[in-house]
Amino acid sequence: MLEQRLTIIDGPDKPALQWALAYPDREQVHFKLENDGIDAQILKIEELGEGFNFALQGVIRSGPLNGARFEGTYSVEARAGSLSILVAGAV
Repeated sequence: MLEQRLTIIDGPDKPALQWALAYPDREQVHFKLENDGIDAQILKIEELGEGFNFALQGVIRSGPLNGARFEGTYSVEARAGSLSILVAGAV
């Protein structure tokens, strides 16, 4: 497996993340990336410190990575972060 890293340059606020976590089958969030964007289902949020930075786990729900699981970090204050995606079968 190869890890792919995506850089988030804009994304949701804290209430949107919490709403997506509370209703994973209905709600998704959108992360704007450097050259694209993705929709994501949030499965787990862990607060890192003071309430602005989070560790995230979820599933991509759009584009060519649809269905791929991710882990990442995200700052609601800066609206920036990164996601690591394991791509099965990649060389």
